[in-house]
Amino acid sequence: MKIRLLATGFFVVINCCFAAIASAEKTLTDQCQQLVWQDEFNGASLNLKNWDIMLADGCSYGICGWGNQELQYYTAKNFQVADGLLTITAKKESVKNKQYTSARLRTANMPGSGEWTFGRFEARIKIPEGDGIWPAFWMLPTDPDVQWPASGEIDIMEATGQATRIAFGTIHYGDSPETSRFTNQHVLSQPQKWSDDFHTYALEWEPNELRWYVDDYIYAVKRPKDLGNEKWWTFDKYPYHILLNLAVGGILGGAVDDKVFPVHMLVDYVRVYNKGGAAIKGPHIVASGEKARYQVIGENGEKSEYRWQVPNGAKLVGAGNHVEVDFGVAKQGDISVQVKNSCGQHQLKVPVFIEPDHPVETMLDDFDKQRELEIVYHTGQIKIKRGNLHYTRKADAQWDLIVGNTKAIPDVAPMLSGEKAFVMKLKNTNPDLIGKPILIQLEDSTVSTPNNYPRGRHSKFEAHIQHADGWQTLRFRLADRKDALTRDTSINSIVILIDPGEKAGDTYIIDSIAVLGDGARAK
Repeated sequence: MKIRLLATGFFVVINCCFAAIASAEKTLTDQCQQLVWQDEFNGASLNLKNWDIMLADGCSYGICGWGNQELQYYTAKNFQVADGLLTITAKKESVKNKQYTSARLRTANMPGSGEWTFGRFEARIKIPEGDGIWPAFWMLPTDPDVQWPASGEIDIMEATGQATRIAFGTIHYGDSPETSRFTNQHVLSQPQKWSDDFHTYALEWEPNELRWYVDDYIYAVKRPKDLGNEKWWTFDKYPYHILLNLAVGGILGGAVDDKVFPVHMLVDYVRVYNKGGAAIKGPHIVASGEKARYQVIGENGEKSEYRWQVPNGAKLVGAGNHVEVDFGVAKQGDISVQVKNSCGQHQLKVPVFIEPDHPVETMLDDFDKQRELEIVYHTGQIKIKRGNLHYTRKADAQWDLIVGNTKAIPDVAPMLSGEKAFVMKLKNTNPDLIGKPILIQLEDSTVSTPNNYPRGRHSKFEAHIQHADGWQTLRFRLADRKDALTRDTSINSIVILIDPGEKAGDTYIIDSIAVLGDGARAK
């Protein structure tokens, strides 16, 4: 009996140990990111258990023009799987009443894929370039009990072929199609375009939070409070499926250049994970000599170790999860970090564009002696005092404008790539104005009229008021490329929008508006 009791006790101890080990392994597994679905497109044809092929012009789905006035007819002939890639091709060819063809795929109700609520959704994609082209990687709820947009829509990545330096992450919501709303953020690529190479576009979705990424960089976060009315946050109520498509024209795609066809959207893979993963938070475009903070966020696991690397000419300050980088004399390079912990080892990298430290190449207007900008219209009140422009917005004007004619911008192309830039010297002592946006819109006034937007509107550049300590120089960055038909060399008008979209009667003091550039090279 005694021996038997000891033996029984021994096995009890061993079983407890095994249970503890199994529990520890399960806890570790739960901590780490797990792949739950994927399509690597490694076969010779599309996996029809994963993807539903959507066809025609949208009318059979109750949304003629696919709800966006799109110009293409979707067919089963406009995609192929080969060499490890899904290729979606848009062509100039007539089918039915449409002049273009393309393809659209989704995972809805498919036995090999389907729908998900929460997780990480990513695809490695090379987007096409060409005026009027509209690639998208996005999500819709499957069989919701309410109509769009009350059911929600999540756009993980969309872009236009004329503005492939900009990619958008967007959500749609609202009470009805007639009163639909959206909010989005864009991520800018300079000097290269997103269309120059493959990039990984991703969404991480948790209850009451959506986060957008490109490669290892987080660029947007949305929560219910960002919608204006939290009841519009219905995303967490439904399982969502994935869509891949290449549209032509439409509300976002804009005017189409038939010379670009055929164009191709290349997809290396689509993957779904149970949760998010590590990424780098911090700026991917910085001024020369700037100091910037970087942080590893979203990591899984325990006992993390970090090894950071910075561009030549930059200095790393600090260690661990948070660091500061003094870019000093650095020209270009990557911010990268190796993260090693209980979930394994991850290498994260963010290419950083360091804006050239150019002098003033062209003074557009110093409101004194150099006046290359002839102001021909303004919504608010203008006073010029001692070489400064004092401008007071019209309080009830949501889109307050200052319009000026100029012959001093012969080519906008270097501004799109960030090699040149607009700057504005502005004085602010009002803390309430910190963060307020100012837009510079370039136009061809021979085309644009008050009623034909976006015709004639070439591009927009954006800056934000930095502080309330007095004078500051705002540097503008590309925010949008609107009308593809407006050429880089046809700009003769500048529209300045101060705090666009808001109604306020604030006064702004501006000293000068100029273009930074390498004047010697330009000549």
